[in-house]
Amino acid sequence: MTPGADPLAYAPTSVPHPGETLQDTLDELGIPQADLARRTGLSTKHINQVIKGTAALSPDTALLLERTTGVPAALWNSMEAAYRTQQARAEESKTLASRVDWLSRFPLAELVKLQVLPNREKTSANLLKLLDWFGVADPDTAEDVWRNYRTAFRRSTVQEPTEGTAAEYATAVWLRQAELQARELARTLDLLPYNKHELAALLPTLRALTLTGQDNWIEELPRLCARAGVAVVFVPALPKTRVSGVTRWLTPERVMVALSDRFKRDDQFWFSFFHELGHVLLHGKRLTFMDDSENLRSKTHADPAEDEANDFAANTLIPPQHAAAYRQLRARPVPLDRIKAFAREAGISPGIVIGRLQHDKALDWNIGNHFKRTVALN
Repeated sequence: MTPGADPLAYAPTSVPHPGETLQDTLDELGIPQADLARRTGLSTKHINQVIKGTAALSPDTALLLERTTGVPAALWNSMEAAYRTQQARAEESKTLASRVDWLSRFPLAELVKLQVLPNREKTSANLLKLLDWFGVADPDTAEDVWRNYRTAFRRSTVQEPTEGTAAEYATAVWLRQAELQARELARTLDLLPYNKHELAALLPTLRALTLTGQDNWIEELPRLCARAGVAVVFVPALPKTRVSGVTRWLTPERVMVALSDRFKRDDQFWFSFFHELGHVLLHGKRLTFMDDSENLRSKTHADPAEDEANDFAANTLIPPQHAAAYRQLRARPVPLDRIKAFAREAGISPGIVIGRLQHDKALDWNIGNHFKRTVALN
C-alpha cells in the first residue's frame, strides 16, 4: 500500500462476484447458460444477470446450482455474502470519506494515547475505528445517542454545556471508557444483582478505606461494591472535561459508578465516591447523574438530588456521632495536630477533614493541604 492510501478503498478484484465463479464452473462442465436455465427452471435472462453480477444469487438459486453443478449451496451463499459485504464496505467508505472532519471534534491526541486510534490523521480508516469503539453506525447516529444521553443525565451544573463543544466530545470519550470498563468488570468480577441493603451495610467498610493508600482502595472498592451490584470503575480525567463522577444504571440490576481523578486529591475523590453512592441509594433506577460542577459540594445545584447526594456524602464521611466534635473543631482555629486527632477518632483520612474545614470556611485553602493524598489514576 502506498503512503497515505486509504486502507478502506475498494479493490474490486479482491472479492469477485459469484457470477464469475459460476461462469468458470459452467465452462469447465461444458454447460451453456441456456442449458443451465433449462436445468434449473430459471430464465436465461436471470442466469445471465447472476453471471454478470447485476442480480443477487439467492439461497434458492444456490440450492438449484448445487443440484446442477455439484458445487455446494453453502459455497455459493458464502461467495454472494462476501461480495455483497464488500460492496457495502465500498459504499460505506465513500460515505465516510465525506465525514472525516467529524474527527476534528475529538481529542485525537488522547485517543491515540488510549490506543483507540493509531494516529491523529483524519482518514476514513480512523473514523471507522472511532465509530467501532463507540459502537455506533455513523456520526449522525452517534450524535443522536449523545443527544439522548444529554436528556437522560441529570447534571450537577446549573447551566447545560453548549452542544458541539470540545468539552462535550471529550466527555463522550470519557464516558465510553467508563462504560467499557464497567462491562469488562462485570465480566471478570462476580457482579451480583443490585442489593440496596448490602450496599448500605458496606458503607463503614468503604469509609475505612479512606485510611488506606491508592494501591489498596483501587482494588478493594470494585471488589467490595460488586457484591452489592455496583460496578465501580476509575477513568483518568481527560483535558477539557470536568467530570468528577457519574452514576448510570446499566441494567435494572446493575449500576455503574465511574470516578475520575479530576481534583487530584483524596478529599475530593472520596467525597465524589460517596456522593455517587448517595445517588445509587437515594434516587431511582431510571435516573442517571453526571457530576461536573466546579465545586461538587456547592449548594447552588439546579437539581435538589445533587444536594441530597452532597448531604449523604458529608454525613457518611463525618457521621452524626462525630458531628458535635466536628462543630467544636470548626468553631475556632486549632492546631493541625488537633485535626489529626479528630481524624483518628473519626476513623477517616485527615486530608478529608482538612477539605471539609476548608469548604466550611473554617480553614484557609492554603493550610493543611500536605495532609491530602494525591489521587492519580493514570
